[in-house]
Amino acid sequence: MTQVRKRERDAVVRSDHRTDEILTALARERNEDKKQVLADSVEMPRRQTILDALCEAYRDLRNDPEAWAAELAGRAEWQSAALERLRDE
Repeated sequence: MTQVRKRERDAVVRSDHRTDEILTALARERNEDKKQVLADSVEMPRRQTILDALCEAYRDLRNDPEAWAAELAGRAEWQSAALERLRDE
């Protein structure tokens, strides 16, 4: 049976002249192609968005006294169980 590979399709992205110059310069400095530099440029803000959401959720947790107390109790249980396991080893 022959396997058919799906080809990765490239999209065309339009940018202004200045952005293309910057992309070209970054690619040259990093010794990468423009496609990789562009992919990295999109990935960093995506990761930052995830971290910002995580920080906001943590801040909300800390600002809710009941939820924070439950979190600390849960942590204490895990720590106790971990210490107990270490003693058993």
